[in-house]
Amino acid sequence: MEDPSSTDDAPATATDALVGARGSRVAIAGLVFSALFVVAWFLLRESPSYTSSDQELLDYYGDPDRRRNSVIAGLYVIPFAGIAFIWFMAALRDRYLRFATRENMILSTAHVVAGALVVTSLFTLAGVELAVSWLGEAGASFDAASARSLLALGESLSDIMALRSAAVFVGVSATRAMRSGLFPRSYGVLSLVTALALLFVYEAVPLISLAFPAWVAGSSVLILVRRRAALHADGA
Repeated sequence: MEDPSSTDDAPATATDALVGARGSRVAIAGLVFSALFVVAWFLLRESPSYTSSDQELLDYYGDPDRRRNSVIAGLYVIPFAGIAFIWFMAALRDRYLRFATRENMILSTAHVVAGALVVTSLFTLAGVELAVSWLGEAGASFDAASARSLLALGESLSDIMALRSAAVFVGVSATRAMRSGLFPRSYGVLSLVTALALLFVYEAVPLISLAFPAWVAGSSVLILVRRRAALHADGA
């Protein structure tokens, strides 16, 4: 009987790689996710945090023009980024299965759970931002204490669940990709470094959060490049 936890370290043949080109265009979703992630980051860059004063919270969320960015991010940009990430994750998992002859159930399970946590945290963060924006519609009766509690919840989710689960997702993805031959070893090592940075460096350098969409974009490009090479090889 085949061991269900056996490693997926045997690369596919050239014929398998050619067949595996099917569906790889879905990896474009990774580029969409990366773009939307960066857009959301810029939209929310000037939004107040839970440490802001009551007046700062009221000035931002009580002004329809100023809070518009938060509404757009919470209602559209972040949710659509989450949807794009679902499709990117599906494309990435499909690549692993097509490039490898066997599946590692332990890594596969960790991969699914980490990706699901990333998506869950994205939708939760969108809900928090949108909820505080709706509170701002109350005008003078704006409850700064409630808004501060929601913002604190959002930032804690970002620090604990979103980035940590993203780090696990990157690390497991790199391991599976190197074993299956999907990613070159140099990119796999860089991916592991990115995962460690997301785990341990974010508190000191918040901008490191942008390494995650950069990694997703890079992985998408690698998948698309491999697809093009397989199709060209078939036409040769």
